[in-house]
Amino acid sequence: MPTSVLRLAETLAMLAASADEQAAWVARHQWHPDELALDLDWANGWVPWSVDEQSPGLLSPILHDLLQRIDDCLTAMSGQSHSERWSPKGLATDPGWAEVRYLSSQALAEIAALDLIAIPSPTDL
Repeated sequence: MPTSVLRLAETLAMLAASADEQAAWVARHQWHPDELALDLDWANGWVPWSVDEQSPGLLSPILHDLLQRIDDCLTAMSGQSHSERWSPKGLATDPGWAEVRYLSSQALAEIAALDLIAIPSPTDL
């Protein structure tokens, strides 16, 4: 289970990272910035369910709410009409990304409070 929580923390660490760190991550992996959202979609679809199955109540309702709010923000930013948000410039200037970073930082704080894993640094991902 700590591995599952670590996987979620890795995803959130990139969403909470600065625009420069996010752009570096995208470039390092030769991905498109939408991978930030796709990574959350995968982790959020699997990790909370898996952890809740193994240790009911371990992940707080606050964390579940934050994950839903992050997902909602990313969904609202999606689509062809919002493509400018999914660029290095968009990562740095779009207010939606500021909200995603804030919520992701709060979610990471909830995970850190579990004291199960060390929160990864974006530069290590």
